Amino acid sequence: MPGYQTVVAGTDFSPSSRASLGQAARIAGWAGGSLHIVHVLDTIVVVELEGALSTFQKGLRDSLVKDAQQHWHTFSKGLEGVDGRACEVIIDNRSRGLVNAARRANADLLVIGAFGSRPADVGMGSVATACVRHAPCDVLVVRDTQRGPFRKVVCAVDFSPTSQAALEQAALVAGQEHAELHVVHAFEAPWHEIAMYGPTVLAQPEAQRQYRDGLTSRLESLGAGLNLDPAKSRFVLLDAPGHRDTLAEYGRDVGADLLVLGTRGRTNLRDVLLGSTAERLLKKTRSSVLAVRPRG
Repeated sequence: MPGYQTVVAGTDFSPSSRASLGQAARIAGWAGGSLHIVHVLDTIVVVELEGALSTFQKGLRDSLVKDAQQHWHTFSKGLEGVDGRACEVIIDNRSRGLVNAARRANADLLVIGAFGSRPADVGMGSVATACVRHAPCDVLVVRDTQRGPFRKVVCAVDFSPTSQAALEQAALVAGQEHAELHVVHAFEAPWHEIAMYGPTVLAQPEAQRQYRDGLTSRLESLGAGLNLDPAKSRFVLLDAPGHRDTLAEYGRDVGADLLVLGTRGRTNLRDVLLGSTAERLLKKTRSSVLAVRPRG
């Protein structure tokens, strides 16, 4: 299973980006890949500064870029896998700048912090969410509390091709980190929907057991060939009628530090960039998130 060969990591010099840089360096190292580090100076801030200063002020943008690079030198000192690396400084909208940097590098993975300087307990910031929505590659959004290896990985599976790709990446992470892997399928059992019509064969416990066994077999078949550690792999069904926060709650209940999911599930709408399940998980989870794009 190939790892991520080209990793782009964004930094805004916040504690969250310090954590994400450490993860980016480790992940790039798994496959002996390259790591490109980017800092985006927000265009709006630069324009406002230019408007406020004297028209005789020359070279403002060059000065801001130079200051940011000096800040990077101080910020990265002593950070394992990152200290001594160059940082590209660009002026752009923050999310667009990161997405374009990933596109220029033909990146396999974009790594960013969940938030900038604004602390938060739940969910992801607007820049992180925009990057997941628009990046041409997989995106890892790292919580500022994630300082070391991932120890418990939860992968959401809906049996779509994208969720199969998500499971492959989750297996890669779990294998490299010697982590526990939970392969989770949240479903709304059909007997909830048809109960209003009266007793049916699906109301029988044996029929429901067979239905669940079939789903479990499908989950386990997805993991075939991925070299999963049987002692550290769990296949979980969550019967969650009408409850869309189930996956985020499951991750919290088991203490997951990484949630892996596809950004688009079972849909024929090619213009859907981010499915409703992925969108909701980004808002609700307390874990880091690896969002896997549709392949091809």
